[in-house]
Amino acid sequence: MIESIKNDIYFLKYVFAFSPSYVIGEAVVAVVNGLMPLPGIIISKLLVDGLVYGDSFQKIVIYILVYVALQFTGSFISEFVTERYININGHLYAMHFLLMVNHKKTELDLAQLDDPDVHQQAAMAEDLVYKGIGIDMIDNFFTAITSIVSIVATAIVLVYADVLLLFVILFSAVFSVMLDMKTENWELGQREENIYLTRVLNYYIEIMGDKACAKETRLYGFASWLMEKYYQTLKALRKRLEKLYNKSLKINLISIIIENLKSNGIYLYLAWLAFQNKISVGGFSQYFNAASQLSESILDFANFLVNLNINGKYIASFKDFMDLQPEIQSEYSSLYKENFDKAIKKPLTLSMSHVNFKYKDMDKLAIEDFSYTFEQGKVYVIVGGNGAGKSTLVHLLSNLYKPCSGGIYLNGMPVSSFNDKDYKSLFSIVFQDFKYFAFTIGENVALDKYNSKDTRDNKVNREIKEALQAAGLWKKVKSLNKGIDAGLGKIFYKDGVVLSGGESQKLAFARAIFHKPGILVLDEPSSALDPVAEDELFKSFQQISKDKIVIYISHRLSSAVLADEILFIKDGKLCESGVHQELLEQQGAYARYYNTQAKYYN
Repeated sequence: MIESIKNDIYFLKYVFAFSPSYVIGEAVVAVVNGLMPLPGIIISKLLVDGLVYGDSFQKIVIYILVYVALQFTGSFISEFVTERYININGHLYAMHFLLMVNHKKTELDLAQLDDPDVHQQAAMAEDLVYKGIGIDMIDNFFTAITSIVSIVATAIVLVYADVLLLFVILFSAVFSVMLDMKTENWELGQREENIYLTRVLNYYIEIMGDKACAKETRLYGFASWLMEKYYQTLKALRKRLEKLYNKSLKINLISIIIENLKSNGIYLYLAWLAFQNKISVGGFSQYFNAASQLSESILDFANFLVNLNINGKYIASFKDFMDLQPEIQSEYSSLYKENFDKAIKKPLTLSMSHVNFKYKDMDKLAIEDFSYTFEQGKVYVIVGGNGAGKSTLVHLLSNLYKPCSGGIYLNGMPVSSFNDKDYKSLFSIVFQDFKYFAFTIGENVALDKYNSKDTRDNKVNREIKEALQAAGLWKKVKSLNKGIDAGLGKIFYKDGVVLSGGESQKLAFARAIFHKPGILVLDEPSSALDPVAEDELFKSFQQISKDKIVIYISHRLSSAVLADEILFIKDGKLCESGVHQELLEQQGAYARYYNTQAKYYN
């Protein structure tokens, strides 16, 4: 229980940071709602007794006017605060906290995002948002304040009838709470497996709604197969939920029986007191209303304590995920900054020394005992078959993955001695699975450097144009009515531009050039380019390589002919390196690989 309360306080800080006005608004409404039943309980007695025992009509009118005024004032305050502060922030709550979970994903290492356990943790953190537990906790907290106010007020009234009634109501509430806790703990035990099945269902839904999958689903006609897999998983989840809710139904029925026995028993007892003239007719009405309100308030407060415990266990999932830390150093250090500034003053060299790396839960090394030095001003082409480790090598060089052993050095200084953000700023990488965003062309190239409020002739726009020219895409962009302000895709823009595969890769290359990297890496950048476009692209590499380390990964070896250095990788190992002609003369693995492609052109 104590740990759950700590988790509740932990999450309350997040909610207060999200919206102080929401928390304060809930507090105001809680106090008002706690006091609102009291005038009805007190004035109802005065009215009934006044009518029975012959009070003046003027006095009766005053009672009614006072009651109406108090009810109107309380309702107005509650409604105003609810609509002005609570509902607005409640509407935005889910989006905000889902964004927090996804922002946390951007902070984690790439290797962590390859881990299914991390995805399960993220799903359980999101589950808290979908269930509304975080915001309900605030609501429940202030409902508890309402309940306390109401309990004190109604208990004072009820004690004049019979103090025994307090113990009956309290005993009934404790029994109901014990049943509720049994239900909640049962549901909590089923949660992880239910979330996993829900993740699978959401994945099937995502596939069927994803435009990137639309061609395959239509061409191969496997939508019905996907639906069948969806319904099989849905059946398994439904079976689990039926078991869960059947158990909940049984427990709730017992609670209903207990509650009815208690309410009717109190009703009969108060009627007997009135029959014995121990309480007045107005007193009967007052005490019965007070007993009902007290019973409801005690149950609300008891349920708050139950929810406090249960919610704390749900919040533990959110806390565990948000407390995940990347293995690669992420905190910014002035000492690390000094190391970085010293390292980049010299011509750049990027070295790997006996680097080993394997993916989690994999037995085989993806990169094994890899040692090599890349030098500024040269174009390197890395070749090898599928699964040879080429892309993994890039991920290691750019510090997206951390080596299991060995070291990576920039000008002789270990990468681990730099701020990760500073080190990554040296790189521009065009990944083979590049995707453009549903932003304008200018935003896609410059990203956070782009400012739409600037004039069209500013420095950023000129650099965007230069990058598009170097990538061979400026002619296309220039022909558009809105130029670099043209939107991409049809998600948000009716007149959005849909780029071909080759044009998308040129856009990716323009982005890489725009950010003026010291190290430019292109992972299969020409897979969607025609031979002429690929030739132009490689000529651009040679022009910009004078002040950069350029690393080009490709299956197509036509580019390797003009490279300063070729690295041939097989099974995560560096088999051969050298210039094209030298490697051909060695008649080794590279020569066999090259000749396999070249024979179709001879």
